[in-house]
Formats: sequence, structure tokens, C-alpha cells
Amino acid sequence: MQERRLLVPALIVLAVSAVMFGAYINFLVHSGNTFNDFFVFWSAARELQQQPLAQLYDAAGFQDFMRSLALTSVPQIPHPFVYPPPAALLFFPFGLLPFYSSLLLWNGLSLTLYLGAVWHALRPRTPLALLALLAPATMVNLLFGQTGLLTSALTLFGFSLLAERPARGGIMLGLLVIKPQLAFLPLLILLISRKRSAIVAAALTALLLVAASLAVFGAESWQAWLNSLSDFSGALSSSGTHQRHGATIYFGLLSIGANAHAALALQAIATVAVLWSIARVLREHGGTTPGAVMICLIGPFLASPYALIYDLPTVSAACLMLFNEGRRTGFRNGELLAIAAAWCLPLLVFVTAGRAGTVAPIVLGAFFVIMLRRCLQSGSAPPPQPSGA
Repeated sequence: MQERRLLVPALIVLAVSAVMFGAYINFLVHSGNTFNDFFVFWSAARELQQQPLAQLYDAAGFQDFMRSLALTSVPQIPHPFVYPPPAALLFFPFGLLPFYSSLLLWNGLSLTLYLGAVWHALRPRTPLALLALLAPATMVNLLFGQTGLLTSALTLFGFSLLAERPARGGIMLGLLVIKPQLAFLPLLILLISRKRSAIVAAALTALLLVAASLAVFGAESWQAWLNSLSDFSGALSSSGTHQRHGATIYFGLLSIGANAHAALALQAIATVAVLWSIARVLREHGGTTPGAVMICLIGPFLASPYALIYDLPTVSAACLMLFNEGRRTGFRNGELLAIAAAWCLPLLVFVTAGRAGTVAPIVLGAFFVIMLRRCLQSGSAPPPQPSGA
């Protein structure tokens, strides 16, 4: 009876997701604007066929090169290539194909890997994993050709493998160095877990990627990347795009007018609190329970100052994990509301005129607290359901 009661709100959430997706697809088809974020990656791969990698980190030159490709109109807002040299190893093969074929291949491979990771992370494994196809975060990534599905798959595989195959889990987390802002916190959590084989595997994987990029692109590529980061990071505190599309406490505070230094200070306090909470859960559960895995998935978004709305497929997976766990053990107060809010969070980019950055930390913070409560109360029985449920 409880599952029937959950069916209607679950279907409503999924229907809203599908309708919003269809509306946005219609907008893209009729707007004539085919530029997306993958065009930046593809353009970088194309220029890499002609120029050394260090040249790609010249923001003005790279913007001119994108315009020269003349496949689509390039917005006036600069779109620099700021990924580290190991990521260029990933993107390079996609530049060998025409843009639309490359985009289709990129989206297909990323989506397949992500769905496999969601299926693996669910305990017990269930066809519920297919619902990740309808998640707004999945749709955002497919539309923009972003890296969120890939990085979320690596994170999901990494933490869900720690219990049974820690070395493989470490390898997956080590591969996140292609996007350092999403790698630092998971790797720090890995250190907290004290799983030696996973830590060694992650370190070796990261070192091999760095060594490979040095061998292929040279040390000057790393120097150029570091130089480009100083310009990029210096503009973050005044970037309206990042404040609107951010999914962190830092961006949320900036979006409501907080001073950049004050925002960083409050972010640092939140980082310490989140890491302490994760350490407590790992100490009590060893990272082997679904609740411990979910805490490790959501925590980095609250602990990191830099994450955007398209990085949230990890959160969609955590929603499915909590829903799956709740069906098995019962739902506690607020859990279903937290799942619905976190699941629909990426839609705020479109329905709130881009003010998702203000709401995201609140939604993710509430989701984290609710999952933390479940972990810390895992030894107690769930509250009794109302009569007739």
C-alpha cells in the first residue's frame, strides 16, 4: 500500500521532468542556436591537431579559432578551455570526427557509462536505474554535451566499489583528475576512509595520467594551464553565469550579494563540517552501506566552492539510492520531499531565470542532513507508518 501511495507523486515528478525536457528541446530546435559546451571540447580537440596544447590556453586565440570553424554562431561571452592536460587526452579522439557525429558518440558513451554506474550503485540492483534517463541532470548534460555524466559515473563507480573491490574504486576516483575541482574532495574522502589499496590505486592512476600528459604535451602545457587558471579564477567572483548556475555554498552566497572573502570563509566552515560528518559516518559504517555511499556522493557539492548545475547527475543517482533504500526500510520524515527537490534541482536553471545558484545549496544541504540522519540512525527502526498506509 505504501508503494501505491508513492506512485502518484513519483509519476508527477517524472512527468514534469519529461515535459520540461520536451519544451527545451523544442526551444533549441526552433531557436537556431546549435552552440553547446561540447563545441568547446570539440574545438579544442580540433585545434590540438594543429597547435601544441599550450596554445589552447590562450583564451583570446582559442575564441578566434572556434569562430573560424564556422559550424555555429559562437557567443560573445568567452568560452576558454580550462581543463588540465590529462583531459586533452580524453577529448583529442573526438576531434577526428565531424561535430555532430562526435557529439552523438560523446553523449552515447557518457550516458551508457553513467547508467551502468547507477545500476551498480543501487543495492539491491533494480531496474529503477533506468529512471536516471529521465533525470533533469541527465537531460541538461545531453543538451549541453557536458562532462557531468562521465564524472558522475566515475564518482559512482568509485564509491560503490570501495567495499568489494577497493582498488578498482580507487582507479575510478583517480581518473577524476581530468576535472580537478570534482576530484579533490572525493580523493580526500578516500584518504579519510583509510582503504589503503584504494588510496594507492587512486594515486597511481592520477600519476599515470599526469605522466602521460607530460610525455605527450610537454611540461609547458601544464605551465600554460596554471597561468590560464589565474585569469579564470580571478573572474569567478564577478561571473554572473557561475553565480546563476552554481551548485555550491560559495556561489550561492555570491548570488545574494555576499562579499567574496566572506563567502569563501563560510564555504571553508561548511567544508570542515561536511568532512567531519563524512569521517564520522565512515568510521561507524566503513563506507560499505548505501547510506555511507550517498553521504560521500552529496558531501563534495557542499564542501567544494566550485561545482555547476550540470555536475549533478551524481545527486540524481543519490536520489534513486535513497528512494530504493526507503522502499526497503521505510521512509523517514522529509525524505520524499528532499528526494523530489534534489531530483528537480537542475530544472531551476530554466524555470527560475537562472537563479538556481541561490537555491541549490539549500536543497543539497537539506538532502545531506537527511541522509546523515538516516546513517546515524541506521540502527533504529524507521518510524511507524500512519494507519491505512
